[in-house]
Amino acid sequence: MEGQQHWYASEINLNNQVIADLGANVGRLSQFFWDIGADTNTVVSIEPLPQNIKRIRKRITRSKAGNWRVEAVVVSDRAGECVIRSFHSTRQGWNSMVIGADADEAASGKVKDIVVECRTLSELVPDATVVKVDIEGHEYAVFDEALDKLPRVHTWAMELHMVDGRPLGQVIGQFMQNGYTLIAATQGTGGHWGSVNIDAQLQWDSIPAMHRLADGREFKMLHVIARRRL
Repeated sequence: MEGQQHWYASEINLNNQVIADLGANVGRLSQFFWDIGADTNTVVSIEPLPQNIKRIRKRITRSKAGNWRVEAVVVSDRAGECVIRSFHSTRQGWNSMVIGADADEAASGKVKDIVVECRTLSELVPDATVVKVDIEGHEYAVFDEALDKLPRVHTWAMELHMVDGRPLGQVIGQFMQNGYTLIAATQGTGGHWGSVNIDAQLQWDSIPAMHRLADGREFKMLHVIARRRL
């Protein structure tokens, strides 16, 4: 297992779970969730790009996974349609972002805007117990809709992106008010991921920038696990 997977395995109960993988891409983490559960998990890969969906379905076929399915949609705060920007990077392959999400649009190769179906998480996976979120800045729309509607979710594993109008402390407080404690990932030598407790006083000013976007803005992102207090 790589660093992120080791971190999830050490910090999250990943057996006998219903796991929603938002922004599944080519299904690398969905595969991990399926394998580590040893047939005890239900996995729902949520991914809008056809080229990525095809690769996830191949994984499902190879794994002979009866409780692993793909939903070809975007998760948002409403049902209907939304516009996403698909792009290709040499590091991550095909990826996408919801137009209006404040994320890194730098890409090599073709960039295309497409209309896709969007649905709410509370309607799509109402029995979810673990939710992994990597959707390039659109995560806040998901939290607004689903955080208090999914009482069975005990863990959110998410990438938080710095976007306008969403102070980090406000987002952390939103989870705390819903009964969660939060940890952030630290990355050391050799690809090892550790954990550090975080609280509502943490702000984006304390987080180092990963790089600058094409327009000169800083790109900041934080890996966070939120676990519901017993």
